[in-house]
Amino acid sequence: MVDIRPVDWSMIRGDTLSFNIEIEDLEVDLASLTFTCRTYKGREIVFQKTLGDGCAKVETEDSTSAKYNIRIAPEDTAELSPGRYRIDLEIGWGTDVYTPIRGDLNILDDETY
Repeated sequence: MVDIRPVDWSMIRGDTLSFNIEIEDLEVDLASLTFTCRTYKGREIVFQKTLGDGCAKVETEDSTSAKYNIRIAPEDTAELSPGRYRIDLEIGWGTDVYTPIRGDLNILDDETY
């Protein structure tokens, strides 16, 4: 069972945002991990990160959990208009699919050029 965590994040347009998720009692590697960012009203995909393309397993010494890193690169947001976007993180293993993170990403204008 996975809890859905509503989020309300902010980041500067053109900067890097990197975060980890940890999954307890995961005995196999994830089959899929997809972080999606969409326009708020139109629902068009702005960017997407997947295993091997912005999402990667992080080696840990703890064998009872697995940790994955999601990295939003500067080029993913550099051309976006400031404003709110919808995000979610979907994970899958075996035949199960879960969405533990869902919420908003507020893209702020960069003041340093």
